[in-house]
Amino acid sequence: MNDTQVKCFLEIAYEESFTKAANNLYITQPAISRYMSAFEKELGIPLFNRTNKHIKLTAAGEVCYDFFRRFQLEFENTMEKAHSLNCKKQGTIRLGYIVGWSISSFLPNILEKFSKEFPDISVSVESLEINELIKALNTNNLDVILTLDNSLDGIKDINKQKVVKIQKLILYSKFQKLPKKQNLTPYDFKDETFYVIDNQEAHNAELEIRNYCKSYGFVPHLKLLPNMESIFASVENGLGVTFFDTWGKNIINAPYFKYVLLDSNHEVSMAWNKNNKSEVVRMLVNEFIRNIK
Repeated sequence: MNDTQVKCFLEIAYEESFTKAANNLYITQPAISRYMSAFEKELGIPLFNRTNKHIKLTAAGEVCYDFFRRFQLEFENTMEKAHSLNCKKQGTIRLGYIVGWSISSFLPNILEKFSKEFPDISVSVESLEINELIKALNTNNLDVILTLDNSLDGIKDINKQKVVKIQKLILYSKFQKLPKKQNLTPYDFKDETFYVIDNQEAHNAELEIRNYCKSYGFVPHLKLLPNMESIFASVENGLGVTFFDTWGKNIINAPYFKYVLLDSNHEVSMAWNKNNKSEVVRMLVNEFIRNIK
């Protein structure tokens, strides 16, 4: 058993795909298959169900996934602590996340645990539009950001770590004139305007919405707006709808909003600059991974 096998196992389990895992780890698919075959043989148990081209963990695989995920995080944290024993850690870590997200269900707990490990380091928090998050990270005005994984595509000189998947939804207003039935589907929004924020990620967002709506048999009418506040205001007043996610609790649970959950997820990642050599940034990221469900 070696570190490469463990990393391959964890990545395959997360992605539920040998191909995606191989791409993420920059190795070939035959190589990752060999690693897993040897890993399963060494453990003496099958880790994956390989049926109908879908990769799922076996019951034993789920137990192993939980163990090796915890082991990897603890090992990284132990090494970070060992490297920092002779250095007094002081200062502030500047954390940013997407405007509209409500993360108070887990962030205070994470910060409390982090503070116990590093009492001389404080964490400041900012909530920004996605493009502003990326800009702040690139200009070193933020140390680490929590954002949608696809918003980091093509961004150079950063490290990133996937932390969780969150369910997508269609956000609409109680004033919307929609079919009067109990369970709405995406097709029921075929005549609505879908709002997208006008930034460098607009093309990806438009493509995501078009592809999803296509699977329900219609082509959506898309309209760009300058920021999330404008999108929320337009949706609130029944002018259209937008794709959002379950982390927007303060928005989606407001009395004038309604939503339909989708059978699709957003991947959320944390990112920081490669030139940021601070061990504590990586340890904060690990704290997120341990505590976000």
